[in-house]
Amino acid sequence: MKYRSEIDGLRAIAVIPVILFHAGFSLFKGGFVGVDIFFVISGYLITTIIYKEINAGTFSFLYFYERRIRRIFPALFFISFVCIPFAWFWLAAIEYKRFSESLATINIFSSNILFWSQGGYFSPNTALKPLLHTWSLAVEEQFYIFFPLLLLWKRIRKHQLVVLSLVFLLSLIWSEYSSTLYPKANFYLLVSRAWELLAGAILAIVLPRVKMKRPVLSQIGALLGFGMIIYSIAFFSESDLMPNMLTLIPVIGTVLIIAFADKRTLIGRMLGFKPIVSIGLMSYSAYLWHQPLFAFARVRLVGAVSSDIYIGLIVCTLVLAYLTWRFIEAPFRKKGGFTRRQVFVTAILGAVFFIGFGLTGIITKGLPSRLSGDADYYASFANKYRPVKGEICYSNRNHLLLPPQEECIYNSEFNLTVALWGDSHAGAIIDPLAKGMASQQQGIIEIVSIGCPPVIGFKESAKVTKCNQFNVESLKYLKGSSIQTVILLARWAFYIEGKRFNNGEGGVEAGADDGYGLPISKNKSFIHDKEYLSEMGRIYRSAVEALLDAGKQVVLVYPIPEAGWNVPDFFTKIYLHNYEPLKSSIVSTSYDVFQSRTKNAYTQLDKLPVHPNLLKIYPERVFCNSTVSGRCILEDNKKPLYYDDDHLNYLGGELVSRQIINGMKAKGWF
Repeated sequence: MKYRSEIDGLRAIAVIPVILFHAGFSLFKGGFVGVDIFFVISGYLITTIIYKEINAGTFSFLYFYERRIRRIFPALFFISFVCIPFAWFWLAAIEYKRFSESLATINIFSSNILFWSQGGYFSPNTALKPLLHTWSLAVEEQFYIFFPLLLLWKRIRKHQLVVLSLVFLLSLIWSEYSSTLYPKANFYLLVSRAWELLAGAILAIVLPRVKMKRPVLSQIGALLGFGMIIYSIAFFSESDLMPNMLTLIPVIGTVLIIAFADKRTLIGRMLGFKPIVSIGLMSYSAYLWHQPLFAFARVRLVGAVSSDIYIGLIVCTLVLAYLTWRFIEAPFRKKGGFTRRQVFVTAILGAVFFIGFGLTGIITKGLPSRLSGDADYYASFANKYRPVKGEICYSNRNHLLLPPQEECIYNSEFNLTVALWGDSHAGAIIDPLAKGMASQQQGIIEIVSIGCPPVIGFKESAKVTKCNQFNVESLKYLKGSSIQTVILLARWAFYIEGKRFNNGEGGVEAGADDGYGLPISKNKSFIHDKEYLSEMGRIYRSAVEALLDAGKQVVLVYPIPEAGWNVPDFFTKIYLHNYEPLKSSIVSTSYDVFQSRTKNAYTQLDKLPVHPNLLKIYPERVFCNSTVSGRCILEDNKKPLYYDDDHLNYLGGELVSRQIINGMKAKGWF
């Protein structure tokens, strides 16, 4: 196969945005599409080799998988091995168990399935997984188990392009369909990604049959392709729920560059620039190194990792990538360096070692004996004291759970008189609230949709939620039911401000600002636009007013203080790495920051007039200025009150639930 330097340059264009995206640089918020670019390149290059060998009658599965092993395993084994001591000393038991699971599954190329089962790619906890990025290797290798068989199938040889195109279309259509219904599975699994690899594969079959003789066409095609990739990197975001039809933009852009860019074109010469090609040559090692470096930095440091540290880690990534490419990748890829037998034996022994090591961590539940008791204790709060039923009662924002399931009714031995309606912040307190209601002999129902405040007219991205439809049906259900009291609780400040929380002390909430269906009506800025705030205030008050008009008693819970830090993780780091000053102080955030964050939400909610059937609850009166003046506590007697960076756990939920119960008692509603 003729060497094309511009394709190595394209690899650099793929890997650099991925690294910068994971480092949190906002200019590269769509940098994750670098993986889509890699898929197309891989499909093109490998199909080119396979197709020529099949046509020449020289294709061998043994030789094909030998090449894959030489390409994939040496660097993967080395970097996985380097990760082990850092994981051993720095990861709490829960995280170490997850690391062990990934260590075992990457060697049977199923880590994408593992990570799918653990949550979404853009979830805050994924930033702490050193081997998260291996999901894409799993997708590729799963594809290459079946793809050669498809090319070798004699019965479809005459209609090969038609069959490949049909599979391409089916996979693309499925990715669009499942992007909203099953976003986590859609991101990780082969069935939604196959079309990207097939885009490169189809190009590899078609391109040799087409002669490119028009320089102007090549210039335009290459420029257009490059522009499509740059647009994707700059303007896509995690809220686009990729892959879907939008992913055609970077995929087609990559196809155009491969098809048209050569040394005669501007883009071809740019991609063939030696420093860019050099990065492309070591792109695989760079891709493998960056996530462990970033993840372990996040694990080790208390608070957010600064941009300066990320820049230093990126430099380390490139240095380590060069050394790995030069002394590990290159020697193993040379046919004369190691025999086929040595390659396969090494691959089998290495896989057995890592699988065995991983199973040890899984069976022992993360080897908690490695750590001090305090560190392991605090790490457990990430899963401890969370809602017992988890998300069983949450609408998934597409399939509405109305009327609610039986599992969502608590204290069924009593009359159903109370409803909790809201987003995941409401769902977080349901267990202690239900316990409190049981003491008053009240049945309670949970009506929750993640990322969806209980308001009418909330305008969100159609790609993300059916929030308004859920709320319309919820209000209809509540008005027509025998429920007497409706408790409204949501993350009011998040939706009205349109951005994640920053506590000003290094605690910056993970995730994109434009996620979870934030309002996009009239394309207004989120920066305190009066018209926007007025409209948001109106819809915030709409559900309360509608319920009051229907004769319901309404409990309106004002904003719960956000943490910024993942609180269990923050405590774990304090004790794992012995940050003595933090051990002796009460972990808290600034009350001034809370007031600034919630000012607009308070202003709009305060416009609701006094009403005999309206009870307002202010969580800040419990969390802020109570234990420490000018601060909002995140703990009670060294016990975290949150299970992540903004959701209360059972202990925190008890504090708010007690306020609600006492307030309802004072109103004479029991």
